[in-house]
Amino acid sequence: MADTARKFGKGELMAAVAIALAVGFFAGTVFMELRAPATARVAAEGPAASAASSAGAAPAVSPEDQKHISELELATAKTPGDQAAWVELGNLYFDTHQPQKSIAAYGKALSLGAVSPDVWTDLGIMQREAGQPQQALKSFDAALGLNARHENALYNKGVVLLHDSGDRAGATTAWERLLGVNPAAKTPDGRPLKDIVAELKKG
Repeated sequence: MADTARKFGKGELMAAVAIALAVGFFAGTVFMELRAPATARVAAEGPAASAASSAGAAPAVSPEDQKHISELELATAKTPGDQAAWVELGNLYFDTHQPQKSIAAYGKALSLGAVSPDVWTDLGIMQREAGQPQQALKSFDAALGLNARHENALYNKGVVLLHDSGDRAGATTAWERLLGVNPAAKTPDGRPLKDIVAELKKG
């Protein structure tokens, strides 16, 4: 599971908040996860969503997910060298919106050897959700170092640069790279990414 590609596939929408665009200013919030057979994810959110998340209670974990988490926690305690189990545990914490625990599990996986760009991207998403945007950027760059055409990493890097760093030029560059890979790329609410890039370029 550690290295299976997590690209747009199964199409199970976990959560989505629409992007809002003001005149000449992109100030939206997006949070979306898509799961493929081995859990592909695109996830990004703006400052307002981050504030709402921290202000509200954490989503309830279903009994089924909690059972699976408990089993994996026990398995990783018994066999701490099982990298795939740590990645799977990180994925479950990701899915149940427990960023700090997810970061720790992915960190354990990283300590055991190389991981796929998908794992680096998921780590970056969780770091941003935990209020660590600069670490998130490093993780997205690590993913892109392994696969310069990784769409999820490019998308989320642009979101962090725009919303957390206020770097419109950097976000535009990341999203133009994504459009070079996939000219039809869209935001989670279905808006063509090329339209947002055009808005950003207008200033």
